[in-house]
Amino acid sequence: MEIVLDTNVLLAGLRSSRGASHRLLQIIRNGGTCFNYHLSTAVVLEYEEILMRELVPSPYSPGDISRFLDDFVARGIRHASITAWRPISTDPDDDALIELAVTAAADTIVTFNTRHLKFACTHGIILLTPGEILRRIET
Repeated sequence: MEIVLDTNVLLAGLRSSRGASHRLLQIIRNGGTCFNYHLSTAVVLEYEEILMRELVPSPYSPGDISRFLDDFVARGIRHASITAWRPISTDPDDDALIELAVTAAADTIVTFNTRHLKFACTHGIILLTPGEILRRIET
């Protein structure tokens, strides 16, 4: 399975040690091979901006977020950012996710925000919540 993770999934997984988002992050941290996840500079910069804004200073320090992202990026498959399609959706950050998914030939975007990412479905990309993807990979 080839996936792109929305920022809201990382945020939820770091905010709470319970739930599907945290479980996905654990699978990544433990080197799970049930999926590959894809990254671009634009998406990683959004991750950093949101995580720093929402999680610092409590419960994490800037160093904690930087270390998390360094490890996360090191394990992902990196792609060049492409902006030729913009604008696609009402949110430029959502555009970056859709562009990455198309560029990476990902089959799935994992998100809680299915409403704003509907355009991805026109490219054959499935939108799944963290719980839905866990059910698929853990069966």
